[in-house]
Amino acid sequence: MTLRPTLADMDQATGTAEARGAADAHRASRPRLDRSFPWAVAPGPTEDEVRVARKRWYGGAVFGLLWQALLLVAVWTNGGSVADRVVATAALLCFYAAYMLVPELLWRRSLSGRVVVLAGMALFAGLLLVPVGPAAVWSWLLVVALCGFVAARLWLVVVMVAAVCLAEFAVVTAIGWSTAAANGILFAPVVTVSIGASMLFFGRQREAEDRLGVAQDEITRLAVVEERARFSRDLHDVLGHSLTVVAMKSELAARLVDVDAERAKTEMQDVERLAREALQGLRQAVSGYREASLGAELVSARAALSAASITGTVPPASDETVAATDVRSLFAWVLREGVTNVIRHASASTVRITLTRTALTIEDDGTGLLAGPAAGPVLGGGPVLGGGPVLGGNGLRGLHERADAVGATITTGTSDLGGFLLRVERGRR
Repeated sequence: MTLRPTLADMDQATGTAEARGAADAHRASRPRLDRSFPWAVAPGPTEDEVRVARKRWYGGAVFGLLWQALLLVAVWTNGGSVADRVVATAALLCFYAAYMLVPELLWRRSLSGRVVVLAGMALFAGLLLVPVGPAAVWSWLLVVALCGFVAARLWLVVVMVAAVCLAEFAVVTAIGWSTAAANGILFAPVVTVSIGASMLFFGRQREAEDRLGVAQDEITRLAVVEERARFSRDLHDVLGHSLTVVAMKSELAARLVDVDAERAKTEMQDVERLAREALQGLRQAVSGYREASLGAELVSARAALSAASITGTVPPASDETVAATDVRSLFAWVLREGVTNVIRHASASTVRITLTRTALTIEDDGTGLLAGPAAGPVLGGGPVLGGGPVLGGNGLRGLHERADAVGATITTGTSDLGGFLLRVERGRR
């Protein structure tokens, strides 16, 4: 979250936040549904919501169909006449086509209409037992996935998973446990439950990300409003008095030019001096406006971690004075980048931020380092060592350049909490 953007960035950020706020208000005005899956679309969606759901659906659906190639291979290698194989293949292809296209019908239907369509798909999947045989149970996994993609209620998916598992157990009982185990069908219920649980997990994660996005938009909007107020106060303090005096002295000089030219000249010299002082003050205000504020970033970090339901130990904003003046801006940028990456990638539940005069450390108990050699110091824009959730991105490369400008070192590694560690420290002078 940028607390000190340019004026153009402020206008753009405000417009974006206001637009998202309007969309959030529209969603809030609709009946709240337990959307436990990331691809679910509430009944009565807007065209934008359908467009987003369509992109998510077809990307995942195509990936799911790739695994069905194993079922087609089984059809053509398990014996039987060529005619039987052709019929089984044609039936499966029709089912796959319905699986891909039926969400277009479901998204615009009410919940009851969706239940009817899903029941039809489940019946279609059950009828595949006739041409395909017991191996058709592997196609039923697509029904579970379809339900997770388009259903808007958790109970509907639970019922579907339970129904599919019972049907699979019925098939296992019918063909015999030994035969089912030999053909791998005995494990179909386990895979079905795993798919349902996976969708639930990723759905909850996406739901949390959506809530976090709304919270971050609101924080951004409030920060922009506060920053505009702060900058307007600074401009008033810098220019208000000076310009008032300039106007008064200019009027006085205009009246004295024919009466007392020498005094008029003195007044105009004062006008010039005041104008230069006002210009210098304006430059200082704009320079401060474009720097990151460590105190503001500490407040932002606490709010962002709270919105993400992460327990954070964050120094108060007043502690920004603990850091040396020449590294506060760098620490602010590192803090912003580090907290953002913890929220996005670390899957952490606890974050600890410590601040000293010459060092800032961010530690979490998340997934830690991904791969690579032992972590070590990264000087300025040098190579990145250690691998991990924040490495290799443009954000850290930008931090390297800022660190190099003040002779600081960026270090990554494993924290005492068991997750990832990001530390920036200025060398002794």
